[in-house]
Amino acid sequence: MREARPVVSEASRKAGMQQGDGVARENVGEPESGRPPVSERGRERRRPARRRGSRAILLPQLLGTAVERNPSAPAVMFEDRSWTYAEIDADSSRLARALIDRGLGPEDIVAISLARSFESVLAIWAVAKTGAAFVPVDPNYPPDRVAYMLADSGAAIGLTLAATVSSLPDTVEWLALDDPQSRAEVEALSPAPVSFDERVSVLRPENPAYVIYTSGSTGRPKGVPVTHSGLSDLVQEMVDRFGATASSRTLHVASPSFDASVLEWLMAISVSAAMVVAPPDAFAGAELTELLRRHRVTHALITPAVLASLDSEGLDGLEMVVSGGEACPPDVVERWAPGRRFLNAYGPTEATIMTHCSGALEPGRPVTIGTPVRNLGAYVLDSRLNPVAPGVAGELYVSGPALARGYRGRPGLTAERFVAGPDGTRLYRTGDLVRAPRSGDDELIYLGRNDFQIKIRGLRVELGEIDAALATSDGVDFAITVGRETPAGEMRLVSYVHSAGGVEIDAGEISATVSEMLPAHMVPSAIVVLDDVPLTPSGKIDRAALPEPESVSVQFRPPATALEVAVAEEFGALLGVECIGLDDDLFALGGNSLVATRLAARLGERLGTRVPARLLFEHSTVGELAALIEPLAVGNETPLVAQTRPELVPLSLAQQRMWFLNRLNPGSAANNIPVAIRLSGSLDVDALQAAVSDVVARHESLRTVYPEVDGVGFQKVLGAGDAVVEVRVEDVSADDAPGRVVEAVTTGFDVTLQVPVRVRLLRVAPQEHLLVVVIHHISGDGFSMGPLTRDVVTAYAARAAGAAPGWSALEVQYADYSLWQREVLGDESDPESLAAKQIAFWKQSLDGLPDQLDLPTDRPRPAEQSFAGDDVEFDIDADLHRKLVELARARNSTLFMAVHAAFAVLLARLSGTEDITV
Repeated sequence: MREARPVVSEASRKAGMQQGDGVARENVGEPESGRPPVSERGRERRRPARRRGSRAILLPQLLGTAVERNPSAPAVMFEDRSWTYAEIDADSSRLARALIDRGLGPEDIVAISLARSFESVLAIWAVAKTGAAFVPVDPNYPPDRVAYMLADSGAAIGLTLAATVSSLPDTVEWLALDDPQSRAEVEALSPAPVSFDERVSVLRPENPAYVIYTSGSTGRPKGVPVTHSGLSDLVQEMVDRFGATASSRTLHVASPSFDASVLEWLMAISVSAAMVVAPPDAFAGAELTELLRRHRVTHALITPAVLASLDSEGLDGLEMVVSGGEACPPDVVERWAPGRRFLNAYGPTEATIMTHCSGALEPGRPVTIGTPVRNLGAYVLDSRLNPVAPGVAGELYVSGPALARGYRGRPGLTAERFVAGPDGTRLYRTGDLVRAPRSGDDELIYLGRNDFQIKIRGLRVELGEIDAALATSDGVDFAITVGRETPAGEMRLVSYVHSAGGVEIDAGEISATVSEMLPAHMVPSAIVVLDDVPLTPSGKIDRAALPEPESVSVQFRPPATALEVAVAEEFGALLGVECIGLDDDLFALGGNSLVATRLAARLGERLGTRVPARLLFEHSTVGELAALIEPLAVGNETPLVAQTRPELVPLSLAQQRMWFLNRLNPGSAANNIPVAIRLSGSLDVDALQAAVSDVVARHESLRTVYPEVDGVGFQKVLGAGDAVVEVRVEDVSADDAPGRVVEAVTTGFDVTLQVPVRVRLLRVAPQEHLLVVVIHHISGDGFSMGPLTRDVVTAYAARAAGAAPGWSALEVQYADYSLWQREVLGDESDPESLAAKQIAFWKQSLDGLPDQLDLPTDRPRPAEQSFAGDDVEFDIDADLHRKLVELARARNSTLFMAVHAAFAVLLARLSGTEDITV
């Protein structure tokens, strides 16, 4: 809503404003993000306040402190045995010396191929004491994967058990911990703590502590060396947030091959607590539930998929649960939060396990991933590394000493994921979509993976949004959606749901519920009810193990007749959808009233008839619309073609209005249409100038002036060589750039003398520019900016390569349209002309409409409208937004139309009239 400044007091204006003039300036930013290319607020959000970190402490020091704090306390509990901190300290010191005797130390890699057990924990302690880094290698992995990980990591030696040695590659030396000869060698060594002097070289924070292999998009896993630098901050964060004490019992259930296992044993040693190690076969379900009860576990990190498989009854001793590893559904919070502290942790392997953690979550409240841990910077950015506004989705980037070195032996991938921020800060690009609440709260809401987006018939779909809708159905405590390809090559959505506590679920009812909440293209074609959720060794959902659905409930009906094909093709062309069926709905596929108007015009042009836009609101599927317009397709419309121009080309009706307003106030910028684009990297200014000239030559409306002849405006198209649009280059500082952008877009045009386009290139730095293009509304509209930008990009690419753009000439120009419009509408003086009939209709419809709304204001209106407006922002919560979408869909209209109707009702109540002028 815009309100005129002169008639509203400062107090009233501030009360209604949330962003003020700063937002008005920032809205000049690039279209993709809705953010400014450069802004004060942007710089502030790039450098979030960081809590001071702890002094870097090495992993061996963390272990030693845990032993000194409580040497006689139980450290590890596995099956029916227990080891104290003093015992595991002594045993690991012996094994560490055996490794040091083999020349192992900082920057070396030791493979650990052991299932979850006391031995796997012992091996980690021992490797840490040498200063070397450990790389966990699951002995159950396929032989080729194990061989690749060993070769890629450069492991010099491996620790395992005798029964496993024969199945492991012989490319490294394997030390079997239970082999009699090896045990004798190790037991003969000193159990005293390993000193700094005993290591082969000095251990520093920047040395790797461990290497974790994560899945790679190429099929090859990628190794992530994580240094000691961020461990002390992580440990202190867990002490503060998790609340474990020396009397607590923590759980180790994560596979040793995943970094969640590192967090589990760090949670224990941070306070010298006892760690209960789950046997390899107790990773979920009844077995894990029984282990939690029997060992009276108090603190646990468990993935949501595993939590969904557990029975929470009888686990009163479980004081705190941390959900992590994947998105936490609200229903998991509802089941597990009552009676205990339930936290949600988030973090990529590449940033030392945990970068964010929530406070205690409560049922019915939003599930967030919380705030950043100490000494870590978190940034929510768009694809150009610009900060996004609160409430807007963006990709999460993190920075700080916790960042890993990169990917071992993969410099290209490292450069792609570990990037430099605008101020030179090293950032890790997580690939996760998040948003910050509009309230300004620091807690982030996780939205899903970038790579969990798929395209359905050309439309991008965020799978997490479907999962959230499924989770609202009664009885569903877990949901996941995947894209599956049919034999015909079509992508379809298949959802899998799991019931809470054995509640019977009806897939048909869920489908009906979801269809009321989501657009048609996002409704799953099949819903499968799972008895058990398949899990990977790390406790996450095993997507590859999800069963194929037995049948598909939604049948795709392709267009058959020539007219149906024509309608479907026009649908697809405007909506960017690749495959359109008879039952596809214009508005369900993302169309709006503007799209409907353009579609009606395109169909009319293609079919040689007039297609009223209202038909698309009444019959918005391909099949219905094709059947309705078939009788109209008789080819009785005047075609739009290039034609001979008179000396004075008349203005179109829309241009007449723009021309008249410009003559009243040539300095007004009210009808300026701006776009500002941030350009990063080297820029060929000469090529850009040539490209702009190419575009101006291509589009006559960009080189048209509108002189006055006998009080009437006309179009005068200048020759391509006569219309000079200069790309004016200006050197500016980052602080001055926003003001210069505002100056460029708020300067008016005298359309009788000036060509209606202005181009400014602001050079902020040698590799950073802002391209500002402003067009007067008399020669373009909002829709024009997309094709204009694409043409500039095409021409620039050609000119930078030393060539001219290879586009074909346009069949018609705007002047042709103006002449065609006059021919179709006819003369106003002819009562039978279309123009006369339209004028008579609107005179009757608008008869008695007030010139202005009498709204309650603080001051009288000025005699002349100034167009000096401002922005008022307010939040619409998710529930109200959903209801508005449902209302619009039920009335076969768009969300914009529903909100516009609400705005009209508001104005009617404020003004006390039912006739509203907006």
